Amino acid sequence: MPARQDQTLQIFLIIFIFAFLVAAVVAFLGWRGYSEASTRATALQTSLNQQTSDSQSKSAELEDMRRTIGFGANDSAADVKKAAEQDMKTYGAPVGDEASRTYRKVMETLYGELQATAAREAELKQKLSDVSKDLMAVKTEAQKQIDEYKAEAAKAQEDLASEKNSFAQYRQSLENGQRQLQKSLDDQRTNYEAQIAKNNATIKDLEDRIGKQEHSIQLFKDQRKDEPGSFEVADGQITYVDQNGTAIINLGSADSLRREVTFSVYDADRHDAAKATKKGSIEVTRILGDHMAEARITKDDATNPILTGDNIYSQVWHRGKKLHFALTGVIDIDGDGQSDLRLARDLIEMNGGIVDAYLGEDGKVHGEIDANTRFLVLGDVPESAVKSVMQQGYHEMSKTASSLGVQTITLPEFIDEMGYKPQDRTVRLGTGAKASDFPPRPDQGAGPAKSPVRFRSGQTTAPAATSGGTP
Repeated sequence: MPARQDQTLQIFLIIFIFAFLVAAVVAFLGWRGYSEASTRATALQTSLNQQTSDSQSKSAELEDMRRTIGFGANDSAADVKKAAEQDMKTYGAPVGDEASRTYRKVMETLYGELQATAAREAELKQKLSDVSKDLMAVKTEAQKQIDEYKAEAAKAQEDLASEKNSFAQYRQSLENGQRQLQKSLDDQRTNYEAQIAKNNATIKDLEDRIGKQEHSIQLFKDQRKDEPGSFEVADGQITYVDQNGTAIINLGSADSLRREVTFSVYDADRHDAAKATKKGSIEVTRILGDHMAEARITKDDATNPILTGDNIYSQVWHRGKKLHFALTGVIDIDGDGQSDLRLARDLIEMNGGIVDAYLGEDGKVHGEIDANTRFLVLGDVPESAVKSVMQQGYHEMSKTASSLGVQTITLPEFIDEMGYKPQDRTVRLGTGAKASDFPPRPDQGAGPAKSPVRFRSGQTTAPAATSGGTP
């Protein structure tokens, strides 16, 4: 504030000096007039005296003015003018127009600017006061936050020290656990290496044993091929045969026999079913007792009829055990070109057998052939484009059966050994039809009607009131 007052005094001093210069100029002009008057002294003596008096008065006034504007009493007008011009250059710039630059105008302009400056200064002081208050509030809030931060920092330091202590304890326990784990790992590695060595020795021993067993199995297969018999012994015998196509067998409920089981029939002196010639087939129709059942004759040869004492054998059913089968290829039992896989499975299961695996029409093998599988039934080899997807499954099952020593049998042989006879046969019509597909009925055609009655060997006429026939 004192600096601002000094500046104001300087401004007033400058104005005063400027006014003094003006007075000096006026004095100079007066002095000059006085000189001219002196030259006219004679003519204007009276006027001179008066002017002298006036000049003395004006000189006094000019001296006062010089002192007023800051010049000395003895300063010349030239000095005053020079100083005035310098002051106008220095302080008269805000006035703008040089012609109107006077000490008064300059002072008024400077005073106006001074007032505006003072107003701005007051406004700035007020703003400064407001800013100072805001700054103080901010400092107070900042100090509060700093105090809170210091408190939190102190607490964080305490928590850090606690966490460091906990971490050191955890790290110590972790290192202890790691050492124990490393020791356990080393022990396990030692045990593992010992186990590997033991397993390698076991594997080598097993490989040697497998090689010997494979050699033994191959020898067994080779010997089995050369055996004179197949060991397929008869399952039972026919104990009675009547003229109506009905037979009684010595198997029944105690033998786990069921209806619809089919048997092939062989002569009584033939005990190896695989080597004997089949003479007919029967199908169980009724269980009569523990070891007695009734069967109908489904196939018979008039020249070699089924007799009492003939042996019966089933490819599927065996007394006291269930045989395991597998089916592959296209299973067409009745020759109609359609798959009878479901029927073949039903026949095996109905006769007490078990189907371990079969080749589906999608080409996938359902089930698995194993060492318990006794027979692999071979259907037709899939050859058409539609059934080509089954070829891989067919060869896969055949290869598996060969590796396990499973006996293979064709579908016709299987059906024939079972003694099964299809009840209905599909006959194709059109250009591919055959005359043999339409045989005459026994009661049609020329000549006397032929009786369908089956006769025993040596019998040529049917007994009275007896009728029936081979299905």
